[in-house]
Amino acid sequence: MIKISTDSTADLPKHLVDEFGISVFPLIVTLGDNEYFDGVNISPDDIYKFVDESKILPKTSARSIEDFKEYFSSLLTSCDAIVHCGIGSKLSVCYSNACRAVEELGLGDKVKIVDSCALSSGTGLTVLSGAVAARAGKSLDEVVSEMTKSAQNTQTSFTLDKLEYLYKGGRCSRFTFSVAGLLKIKPRLEVVDGSLINTGKEIGPLKSVLIKYVDSILKKHPSPRKDFCFVTHTAMSQELVDMVVEYVKSKNIFEHVEENLAGSVITSHCGKNTLGILYINDVN
Repeated sequence: MIKISTDSTADLPKHLVDEFGISVFPLIVTLGDNEYFDGVNISPDDIYKFVDESKILPKTSARSIEDFKEYFSSLLTSCDAIVHCGIGSKLSVCYSNACRAVEELGLGDKVKIVDSCALSSGTGLTVLSGAVAARAGKSLDEVVSEMTKSAQNTQTSFTLDKLEYLYKGGRCSRFTFSVAGLLKIKPRLEVVDGSLINTGKEIGPLKSVLIKYVDSILKKHPSPRKDFCFVTHTAMSQELVDMVVEYVKSKNIFEHVEENLAGSVITSHCGKNTLGILYINDVN
């Protein structure tokens, strides 16, 4: 049996994790002097409360090489092989730590590491493609090949309502933070060649910006794979989330359009009212 594995930044819905038996390795979130495991004993609501009260951001941490060695060794007691795909190699040291763990264990024939080149549900889509392939009885090499192909074609992007968390985290200046708030500028972040960059902006109320964002992404990446589109967000109002989900559904492109709440690691870096549509471009 091939076990598909990921980390907690993949932001996969629980029902899909359970359905496909995907193993999720939690990353670490630190609030003050206390460490927590993402998705295990901390939630996004804990993040918001901590930031509101302390006025500082949480810290997030990758798992160590030793952590990965213990994790992979434990998984192999109940499967024949593992394909692990977590947050992209340019976004975290998790990828290199996982590779080092496999090398030090001497298990390169049984444990394969795939670079998602993404984060959040972008990673989740690649993981899901591997889970589907494994369930279909594909070989280890075929599963790795399918996941690698998916990772190279995943569309991962978000639009942010406010820059508060980016400013507090030192990722934008006070001037940019102030001007964006005054003019209602909503930046768009996309993963390009494995790195998260600012690729544009919209100006106006969040409701209209979300529609413009969806149209812009679908125009920029016009050949989506039909199976899944995730609408992943951080504590956005249900009314706005439902509006985006229904708008994407109205395009009659995807078989499944699914709302998804981002986990604590992603929340720690972007704050409330961030939303993205994520899908794999058609690679057939």
